[in-house]
Amino acid sequence: MFVMHEKFEKLVDSRFGKIFDRFGNSLWYSVAIGAVCILCHSLDIPVVGAALLTLLLVPALLFCKNSFVLAPFLMMCSFVMSEETKPQSGYFNSPAKISVLCVLLVFIVAALIFNIIYCGKWKQIFKKSYLTVSLCLLSGALIIGGLGAPSFSAKGLGMAAAISLTMFLPYSLMINCGEYEGRRTVEYFAWAAITAATVIFAAVIKQYIIHGLSLSYHPKNLIVFGYAISNTAAAFVVIAMPVTFYMAYKYKHGYLFLIAVAMELVTVYLTYSRASLLVALPGTVIVATALCFKKKTGRIGYWIVYGLAVAAAVAVCVYFRKAIISKLTEVWASIADGSFTGSGRVNIWRQGFEAWKGYPIFGLGIWYLPPINNWYYSFHCTPLTYLYCAGLLGLAAYIYHRYKTVRLVFSAKLTSERVFVALAVLAMLLNALIDIGMTMPQHLLYYGIMLALIDGDVKKKKAEAAVDAAADISAPVDESKPLSEEIKDKNDTTEITEE
Repeated sequence: MFVMHEKFEKLVDSRFGKIFDRFGNSLWYSVAIGAVCILCHSLDIPVVGAALLTLLLVPALLFCKNSFVLAPFLMMCSFVMSEETKPQSGYFNSPAKISVLCVLLVFIVAALIFNIIYCGKWKQIFKKSYLTVSLCLLSGALIIGGLGAPSFSAKGLGMAAAISLTMFLPYSLMINCGEYEGRRTVEYFAWAAITAATVIFAAVIKQYIIHGLSLSYHPKNLIVFGYAISNTAAAFVVIAMPVTFYMAYKYKHGYLFLIAVAMELVTVYLTYSRASLLVALPGTVIVATALCFKKKTGRIGYWIVYGLAVAAAVAVCVYFRKAIISKLTEVWASIADGSFTGSGRVNIWRQGFEAWKGYPIFGLGIWYLPPINNWYYSFHCTPLTYLYCAGLLGLAAYIYHRYKTVRLVFSAKLTSERVFVALAVLAMLLNALIDIGMTMPQHLLYYGIMLALIDGDVKKKKAEAAVDAAADISAPVDESKPLSEEIKDKNDTTEITEE
């Protein structure tokens, strides 16, 4: 056994292993995964995409000990799927394609097992962390949701289990086995999110070209990608926007990242996802304005670009003022006379409430609403989904989990890393108030990763505070100075260090 471990150690510490470790922990790893997704999605060759992604993932599992290296793959692996090659199209009804995918899965599972055993992660992967209990309660409530109701089914149980795993496993794996390094780790996630938004932008442009669409209104059902429809794809972009602003805040020439923000806004607009637009537009204005006062380096360049963006936005609003006023008037009139349905959402909420009253404790189950195209469909509002699908127990579990996440964010001195990741979570939650993001496995992978980033930042800040406190206790006291002057000197030193 020792000889085997020694051979593995030589493999991991080899020259190639060290090179791939550096590559896997760099922004180019995200770029490589994104490039594969754009290429294989555009050419409708997801099996080739799966093979290329496996070639990128397996070395990462073999040579990279930091579990955060899994983030780019988890965030983008589904993007190789196109509308023509989604499972419902029958594209995968081929023994050859299924065989290739099974072989690739074997390689990934074997590499993951190696990573967990060789790096000793099996000892700590399920170690209790701050959010472990609340996530378990939330998952448990969802899994038993619908108990006793006619809509309780094996399919619903399977979907609830998938939702629970995609929320819990990334958090547990990364907070217990990842190496959180503050700014470096958050930037790594930010690059992955920006790359994911770029992949979606490319997919949107492809749909516009294929269908010959214009920028004027068109049927939303033409904006489909295989891995998501317009609304759920736009939700990925909404999550990316706050961490794109983080990059703008951190770098001296960060105003260049406003180009990425503009691309993300255009992507959301082109999907015609109203839920995402309701979050993205005011959120962009608020955060961009706040950075005018908070940004410390490169302020002049940022102010210039921000001013130009505001001028352009005002010009667009003036040019389209009649259409904007007409649309707002139409929406307000429908709200006033009670005919507003929110694309059917209000009707679904009413329908769910009437059915839930018969099963208030355990709810109706996750599979109460019939699926669309064999894919999960929800009540398009996270609190209502947990109430209707998992009853009062589910809603209580969700409220408790929400309380724990808010408390976690403010449990240590705030850092810019934690603030911007928390804003990304907030954007996801706001979007999910009128969409399905918080009960969609793909989106919950993002959620679990972001929770781990927030928790990791809190642990890092508390550890630094403990070291500082220990240093203060052990530092010699100058008895020739009054105590007030000694304390003042320490405070002055702390302020200089923080700056």
